[in-house]
Formats: sequence, C-alpha cells, structure tokens
Amino acid sequence: MRRSLLLLLLLLSAPLAAAQTLTTAMGSNPPTLDPQRTFNGFSFAVTTQVYETLFRVTTEGEVEGLLAESWEQVAPDRLRVTLREGVEFTDGTPLDAEAVKASLERLLDPATAAPGRFVVSAISAVEVVDERTVDIVTAEPFAPLLAHLAHPVTAIVPVAHGDDLARRPVGSGPYVFESWTQGDSVVLTANEGYWGGTPAIDRVVYRIIPEVSTQVVELRSGGLDVLFNIPADSFRQLEGMASLETDSFLGWGSVHLGFNTTSPKLQDIRVRQAIAHAIDKQLIVDELLSGLAQVGVAPVPPTVRFAASDLEEPYPYDADRARELLAQAGAEGLTLTLDVYQNPDLEAVAQVLQAMLADVGVTVEVRVQEFAAYSETLQSDDVEMYLTSWGTVTLDADYTLFAFFHSSEIPANNASRYSVPEVDDALEAARATPDDAQRERLYRIVQERVLADVPMVTLYYPLSTSAKRPALQGEVVRFSWINLDLRGATLEE
Repeated sequence: MRRSLLLLLLLLSAPLAAAQTLTTAMGSNPPTLDPQRTFNGFSFAVTTQVYETLFRVTTEGEVEGLLAESWEQVAPDRLRVTLREGVEFTDGTPLDAEAVKASLERLLDPATAAPGRFVVSAISAVEVVDERTVDIVTAEPFAPLLAHLAHPVTAIVPVAHGDDLARRPVGSGPYVFESWTQGDSVVLTANEGYWGGTPAIDRVVYRIIPEVSTQVVELRSGGLDVLFNIPADSFRQLEGMASLETDSFLGWGSVHLGFNTTSPKLQDIRVRQAIAHAIDKQLIVDELLSGLAQVGVAPVPPTVRFAASDLEEPYPYDADRARELLAQAGAEGLTLTLDVYQNPDLEAVAQVLQAMLADVGVTVEVRVQEFAAYSETLQSDDVEMYLTSWGTVTLDADYTLFAFFHSSEIPANNASRYSVPEVDDALEAARATPDDAQRERLYRIVQERVLADVPMVTLYYPLSTSAKRPALQGEVVRFSWINLDLRGATLEE
C-alpha cells in the first residue's frame, strides 16, 4: 500500500510535457466557418486549418495534391482524381469520392448562394468512378482547374451537416473546432486522427482584436505568438525588437484604382490616361507604405503565373501631361467620386489620390462605406472610380484577368464595365488550352491591351507582413496568412 502511494506521488510530481497553445489575432469575427458560404479572409484563416482542398499551392507557386493523391487529365474536359486512402472527416465519416462529389455539387448549387461559386463554375459534372476515384468534368477544357481547386472556397465539407457548418465546422484538416465566442475568440485543437500526423501545437487560439494598435501591444507583451498583416508604421517599429522575428514578402495581392469606363465622365480614354499620369505610385510606396510594397504595372503581381511583369509603365507620373490630356478631353474642372471600403490602408491611399488629382485640377469626393455597401455601389452603373485590394488566390492569372476584364463578369467582378471582344476571345482561348506557352502569350495580349485601354490603374503590390516570437518555428505561409500551415510547426518555450 505504501509503495503504491509512493508511486502515485512520483507520477504526480513528474514533469508533464507542456501543452503548446499558439495565440494569434484577427481584426474581426469571421462571418461564417462554412468555407463554401464565404469569400472572406477572416473565415478562410480559420477554415484552412479545419478543412482541406483537393489541391494546394506550394511556396513556389506550383500546384500539388492535398486530398488528391494523384490525378490525370484523361480527356481535355475530364480530370480524374484519386483520393488519399483512409481519410475521414472528424465526425468519423469517410472522405471518399461520394463525399467529394456531394461537396462540389453543394458549392455549385445556386441554392447554396456561395459567393465563390464562380471559382468552380466551369465544372459541369462530378462523377464517382470508385470509392477513391472521382472525375471532375468541365463544360469546356479549363486549363486552370487544378489551381481553382486549390482555392479555400473549394474545401471538401461533409454536406450532411448542412447549415451547422457555419458555427460548428467539421473537416478533415489538422485542427478540430473547439469553440467560438463571438467578439472574443475562435479556438481549435489538434486533430489526433489527422492523416498527416497529429500537429505538435495542441491548440490554436484566434483572438478577435479589432484595433491594430492593441494587437501590436499584445504581441510585444507576449499575449500573442504571431501576428499578420501589420501596417507599415507598426511593422517598422517591431523590426527593431530583439524579442521578435519579422518578415515581409511579396504575396498574391494587388491594389487597383478602377474606372467605370461607361461613365460619361470617364468614357474618354484621355481622361483615364490623365488620371493615371497624375498618380505618383513610387511616392505612395515610399512614403505612405514605408517601402512595404512594389510599384504595380501589370494587373497581377510577379508571383502569379503568366504575369507580364516586364511591361513598362505607359503612364509615368507627369502632372503636366495629365493637365494637357484633361484639356484635350475638355475635362478641366472635373469632379469625381472615389468609392472605397472601410480599410485603414485603402482609406489612406484614397486621401493621397485625392490630393494628387487635386494637383491636376480634378476634385475627388472620397466615399467610405462598409464592404457590403461598397460592393453594392460597384454594381450600380452610377459608380465612377473605386479603390480595391485583390488577391490572385489561385496564383493563376486567369483568376484575376477573367474576373476583371471578361465582359461576362460585368458588373459582378468587372466593375469597370470593360468590354472588348478581342480580350474576351483571348481570355477564353487561354482557358481552353493546356499549353502553357500559348496561355502565356494570350495573357500577355490581355495585359498589354488593358494597359492601353486603362479600365483600371494597378497602383502597387503590397508586401505581406508578419511578426512572431522566436519560439514559433516550422510554420509555413503560402503567400498569405489565410494559408498558414502549422502541421510541422512547434512552439517551444
């Protein structure tokens, strides 16, 4: 009896392996945790830990299998995917071919009202071949299909959970949903049955902290382990701290000033060219963004496949030339409205643009709205200019160029109302060919034509920023914080 008691005391006094909890922050509640019913980064930051897609992009921008073990293009319009063996959702149901079919069909179903449905709209059918094999059929050959199936909106979900996925997500990913306290936090725990091995970090806590300044204070004081998307001024302050590691890198993002090319005030290309000449992009990058961006020319950044990164700026900063073009167009004394959604960085850029355009005689009214109201405004034909931040999440140029410049996307994504048959033809041809050389040639034609027609001005490509405690090691960030991969990460004290 005495020996048993002694053994029990020794066991209780033995050091236990410290549980690893990673704490980070986001500025807002995710609207939902159902990946098919959102197109929001706050949602995807969480859902990519819980759910998985068939494919994913690597740190080099290539596409590789995730749930897909192998794949073959068995016909120009038919992709055959073999799934990993033995993968289950965390409710114990199999993630097999039937599950993939049901999930993709749910995303495609108009009744789902998925804001990201366009990502998979090329798919016409999903057919089960056997338990682990599924055919994904497109109405026409669709070259960027693998890249589109890497988008987080295409995550495979167990459809039987229906609307419950919005608040209680169930996936096959490395983490399992634990709790969501509105306005406070979302908590995940390691998936002990994960097919890729149980993550070393036991828990991940997303604290909801609206104020960036508070996020930074929490990071500096140890209340957070890692923080992403840090504004330039705060990031420069954190760079000098010995207790933190910082990083900045070119992601998939770009910031654009768009024009409604059908607006009577902006129909004359000389007016749009004048506005382009009036903008000192380098000043914005150097002074406003403290160098945490690259000046943009092509609509997509160099990280994106088929980006025409060597195109020269056709409208260098030249205020005199801007005034000259406005005079030629009879547009002296022009007044325009610039729409922007609530975002500190974009609002600051809007104010700088307002000052730059005032210098050439254009009066700009900046209208700041919540994102939903801003999006609704862009659907209206009365919109004039708009400022937007966009990410080419698939890292394939089709994702941005087709959305922004194909006439079928007016006004949903093509808020510029840009409609040029030659551009439509090139975009459609690029989708239809698997030949990368042809696709590159066609996308270059599109980008050159867009630069000539000026339906929008690409201002800059923002750098992604992060700061962390050195205790966090092994994490992988694939171009954006929403693709944070913690499967091989550790948090050692």
